[in-house]
Amino acid sequence: MTHTNSIIIPEKATCAVIRSFGGPEVLQIEQLPVPEIGDNQLLIKVKAVSINPIDWKQRKGNHRFILGAPFPIVPGYDVSGVVAKVGAEIENFKVGDEVFGVLDNKYGGAYGQFAKGTERCFVHKPLNITFEQAAAVSLAALTALQALRDKAGLKRNDTLVVNGAGGGVGHFALQIGKLLGAKVIAVSSERSRKFVESFKPDEHIDYNRSKWWKKTEKVDVFFDVAGMLSFTKVLGKLNRGGSYVNTLPRPKILLHKLLQPFVGRKVHTMLMQQRADDLILLSQWLANEQLKVHVDKVFELKDVQDAHRYAQSGRVQGKIVITIPQ
Repeated sequence: MTHTNSIIIPEKATCAVIRSFGGPEVLQIEQLPVPEIGDNQLLIKVKAVSINPIDWKQRKGNHRFILGAPFPIVPGYDVSGVVAKVGAEIENFKVGDEVFGVLDNKYGGAYGQFAKGTERCFVHKPLNITFEQAAAVSLAALTALQALRDKAGLKRNDTLVVNGAGGGVGHFALQIGKLLGAKVIAVSSERSRKFVESFKPDEHIDYNRSKWWKKTEKVDVFFDVAGMLSFTKVLGKLNRGGSYVNTLPRPKILLHKLLQPFVGRKVHTMLMQQRADDLILLSQWLANEQLKVHVDKVFELKDVQDAHRYAQSGRVQGKIVITIPQ
């Protein structure tokens, strides 16, 4: 056990681990060695993590042909906590700093008492948000920001549709769309209407309304967070030069990209990029209360199986957070 500027670092730490792919039951609580860091990395004493769809999809083995199966795997990417150790090349953080961010390791590594990542993974946590709230921000909010600003080129006075507005990415997309000056149309279930309308979209549509996308006005950006509608389905409702962005790539996406020059509309697939400047921007918005994060439920690490079951239920509003034993 080592002691660094009042942060005690044990040899082993409690983690949620998978040793095979499968359902939530493959998640087990174990003691694993604390990660070793390189010169360009930080070691974080984790306070809280959040669940993203990528976590349970990887747990099921959906990405095993791309990422392999380097068992034991500690899942999770979103994290908040306190800097426990810094590498020799780290300039912007010191031991004891409160931070949040998204890990850049292969399978994540967040679901444990200690996690590591490079400097670009983290940003200082604003004082006005809790560790639970901070843990729920990074991956979902970065996805929303980069999808709207960078992929779609959303501009002031554009009209934006967010399909799947009640979830993690969706509730951030509503707010970021407004921050970028767009008119925002939120699409969610009727059950989520009250929650979604708390973020003040210009309009709410119940997605159960038959072929609602055919009845809406023409829009500049269609952000299909839910992954339920293809480019060709909404093409007729996109203004010329407009963009369709999907977070769940469909097999036909390459074919749809070939259509772009002929139909005068753009189609994009969204994969979040690690960018320190974007994390800083999100942190500033949070500090200024221009951006809010909604935590639906908080679970303890020992209940990680239940947390994953709830994450897959389709009932989540905002984000799910797991607190880590100290």
